[in-house]
Amino acid sequence: MKTTNVNGIELAYDVQGEGEPVLFIHGAIFADFLRPLAEQPAFRGFQRIRYHRRGYGESGGPAGGFDLQAADIVALLDHLGVDRAHLVGHSEGAMIALVLAASYPDRARSLALLEPLPSSSWLAAGDFADVLGILGPAFEAMVGRYQAGDVPGAYDSLFEPTGLDWRAAAAAAGPGVVAQGIKDAATFVEGEAAALVEWDYGVKQAATIDSPVLSWGAASENPINPATRAFIYELFPQREEAILEGGDHFSVATDPAAVAEPIAEFVSRHSAGWRTGSPLVSAPEV
Repeated sequence: MKTTNVNGIELAYDVQGEGEPVLFIHGAIFADFLRPLAEQPAFRGFQRIRYHRRGYGESGGPAGGFDLQAADIVALLDHLGVDRAHLVGHSEGAMIALVLAASYPDRARSLALLEPLPSSSWLAAGDFADVLGILGPAFEAMVGRYQAGDVPGAYDSLFEPTGLDWRAAAAAAGPGVVAQGIKDAATFVEGEAAALVEWDYGVKQAATIDSPVLSWGAASENPINPATRAFIYELFPQREEAILEGGDHFSVATDPAAVAEPIAEFVSRHSAGWRTGSPLVSAPEV
């Protein structure tokens, strides 16, 4: 990957292809988790930008809050000469995309939000307070095992309540991704985990965003999923929605082709110019 200096750190990034820019923002723990998604044929005809968030992979640290990470993205786009990009954010990456689009609305052409965590204040005040009863103990158990020196066990504690197999998903994302996630544990556990639980975002921030929004989710029985969909619907009643039957939060790595198709179709429809000749996209009816 190439690097550039942004906000006092070296940020690693990779650019593939030509066309309208699509920026992929990875979630917690695994810096290369969205590599399989960005490499899907559905995104041919777009410039695909991947990067390692601060403190992950080949990028320097320390970790930073969502505001700083949004500023990192803007600086990266400036470095690449990109005025506006379609943002594809997964999990924590989708939360950063939301912050970026609210703070810099002129830099986001569209938002594809792949299962961000709902705001903690929204959960506590609404019909999904039980989700906090899942997340809180999971994070506490993760921190306890991390402090005992058991990083893989820490990740087990985080994902076991939702039935997700992080080892299989990281292995599916590519060689070295499991080891990479273990190496970067401090960035997540010590630097970001508290911000995830305490994240406060609502209608006021979302009101500044005028970009088209896609809510992507998996049709699993995980109780966090319906809370996420309800949260995004409240923020963006006009949002579009794509549901992957039989998928889960890690399908971005384990079934990237199925995840990519509706996102690429959404991005295509909201590009500056319609792409024709694609098997996924046809010109709009007039």
